[in-house]
Amino acid sequence: MWIYKCINKLDKDSPRFVLGEVSDKTKSPLVCFGINPSTAVPKRLDRTLTQVQKRAKRSGYDGWIMFNLYPQRATNPINLHKELENNIHRKNLRAIKKIFSSYPNSTVWAAWGG
Repeated sequence: MWIYKCINKLDKDSPRFVLGEVSDKTKSPLVCFGINPSTAVPKRLDRTLTQVQKRAKRSGYDGWIMFNLYPQRATNPINLHKELENNIHRKNLRAIKKIFSSYPNSTVWAAWGG
């Protein structure tokens, strides 16, 4: 099943807090942190999320979840807000906390850059 939380699911540019794929049996997914989300959505993953999905499967994880340090979508990090928007930052932190409460045995992978 897909985990997907953003402000507006109909707007591909809406800030995204979490995207992942787990089952009802998932106990310890691979949790990946990036810098900022792309326009990926469930069933239409971008190159980065396809790599996360493949890495999780190859490494024997029973699911994967993607977070970002900041939820604003930008295909190029240079286009990120120059100042933190507290409202979406707090929502991002709540989404992260909720997932780690549900999956406390997750492995964390920090992945950004070339």
